[in-house]
Order: sequence, then structure tokens, then C-alpha cells
Amino acid sequence: MAEQSLAVKYRPKTFEDVTEQGSIIQILRNQLENGKIKHVYLFSGGAGTGKTTCARIFANEINNGKGMPVEIDAASNNSVESVRTVIQQAVQPSLDGSTYRVYIYDECHMLSVSAWNAMLKMLEEPPQTAIFIFCTTDPQKIPKTILSRTERYDFQRISQQGIVDRLKWIIVEENQGKEIDDLLHFSYDALEYIAKIADGGMRDAITLLEKCLAFDKDVSLDNVVKTVGTVDFKVFFDLTESIVDEIPKEMLEIIEQVHSQGKDLKLFVRGYLDFVLDLCKFDTMRTLTYTKIPNFYEDGLKKMDNHYFDICFQLLQKLLKLNSDVKWDSNPKALIEANLIDMCMRAE
Repeated sequence: MAEQSLAVKYRPKTFEDVTEQGSIIQILRNQLENGKIKHVYLFSGGAGTGKTTCARIFANEINNGKGMPVEIDAASNNSVESVRTVIQQAVQPSLDGSTYRVYIYDECHMLSVSAWNAMLKMLEEPPQTAIFIFCTTDPQKIPKTILSRTERYDFQRISQQGIVDRLKWIIVEENQGKEIDDLLHFSYDALEYIAKIADGGMRDAITLLEKCLAFDKDVSLDNVVKTVGTVDFKVFFDLTESIVDEIPKEMLEIIEQVHSQGKDLKLFVRGYLDFVLDLCKFDTMRTLTYTKIPNFYEDGLKKMDNHYFDICFQLLQKLLKLNSDVKWDSNPKALIEANLIDMCMRAE
């Protein structure tokens, strides 16, 4: 039997286990305590922010642990016929001892227009024993007539610190409860970087952590970079310095090394564009919090002079055009080298 993924194994079972989203959880708890539960909810937000998890927990609390909510994947059940089946079921009393029939529609924005139209009348006058929780990452695709009939909650992206704390807890649990500081194969920089890449999505962060553990029990920054498949940040920093210092020989050697390693040069340019953008963001904000560059590099960047960042802003403009041009070029290496040589020679 296949082993459970960490994301499934450590999926929160109670509201206490959910990372952040405190105001939403407090409102839902108040409704449970006061008996003022609504019939139609909309949970919207980015992937991995806890929408479906909170919907499951809420459904369980509504029925005091009795019965199971009906979870529907709207991507594969988006037809009128599927909705009509739900409508017919919703008016029937529950057979599992639960007070309410709770329906959780995941990625509900995938429902067809005709399916929403079929559901409209029921949501206007929902059955007294039915509750619908719609979850979506794309609320703007939901008809306004439907939105006006829901109680909407917008889930915020989880903070980097919130993700790091959860990953630390998972590592402790996976090591039989040993204190995190007693674990030899662990790096805070690595977890911070995973949190940056996950971009506010807890599920993505846990999946990345599991992938890293499968690669090597040593959860280090270097191993995370290797596992994720991104170019080493040292390569990006060295490339930038070669352009700032106007040394095309070093720049060409770096491109040749990346190419010989079998890296996709078009993706390399895209990654380098993101990196230079992050450098510009750092110069503006004076913190790496809003970037995907590991915090490990912050002290070094603070020592860079204005000339370094002035070149980065010029480089950003040129990389925007290069990234657009290289998508359609059959020989990207030559185009990239030509543009970077030009950047080296015109750095001033």
C-alpha cells in the first residue's frame, strides 16, 4: 500500500491545527456557538491556504462529528445533470444521523454557466437541512447572481513564518518528537527558502519538504535548490557581478556551464529575470521578505553600493525584452549570449 503523503498525513483535523486565517475561524466558531449557521458559503483564496480543509472541519463541527460531507470536484462534475442530482439529494433527509447535508464544491468556478443557472433557484431558497460550501481560487469567474447569495470569506496567503513554523513541527513529528534544535540534518535557511517558493501555499510547502526529504535527509539550502531544480543563486549572483563589472569572459563561461549542464536556457532567462527583479525589490524595500532570494544573502546585499543596483535596474529592462524575444528563437543560446555581451559592454 502506498504511503500517505505528508500533506495528507498532517492535514489539520480541527480549527486549532489550522495555520493562521484566525478571523475567519473565529467567525465560523461564533456561528456554531450561536446556532446562526448560514446555508451558503464561499471560501475563496490561493491554493493551499486552507479553504477545503476549513470547509471539512466546519462541516464536521456542524454535525457534531456525525456523517460525512459530500465533496464534489467541480472540474469533473460541472454539468447541469450533476447539479440536478445534487438538488434532488439536498431536499431529502439525511440517512447517516447528521443534522445537515453538507456539500463542499471544490474549485467551484469550473461549473458551467448552465450548471450555475440550475443551482440559482435552490441557493435563493435553500433546503433547511442543506448547507453548501463553495471553494475557489478564482472567484471572479463565479456569476454575480451566485456571489450575492453567498456568505463570502477570503483566505489570505499564509505568511512565511507561519509556513516555516508548520514545517518545523512536521519535521519534529517525523523524528519522534525530538526537539528541532537537536536535529543535525536541518537548516532554517532551507525552510525559509521553501516557504518563499511556496508563495503562501501550505500544501505546496509541505510537498516541497517531502520532495527534499526524499532527495536527502539533510534539509540544507543547497539540497533544497537541487531538489526544486532551480539554478543555484550563486550562479545568478556571479552572472550579475560579471555584468556589473563588465567582464564578458566570465559571463560567457557561466552561460556555457549552465548550457553544458542541460538546463533549459529559456527557463534560465526567465529565472534570471525574476532574480534581477528581486534585487530591484530589495533595493527599494531593503529587505528580502518580499523576494524569493534566501534570507542567507541579505547581509551581503546590504553591503552593495548604489552602482550595483543602478545596473540591476538597467538590466531588468533589457531582460524583459530578452525574455520576450527568446521564447520564439530556435537558437536561444546565441541570442542570450549576444544580449548579455551587449549588457556587459553597455553597463555604464
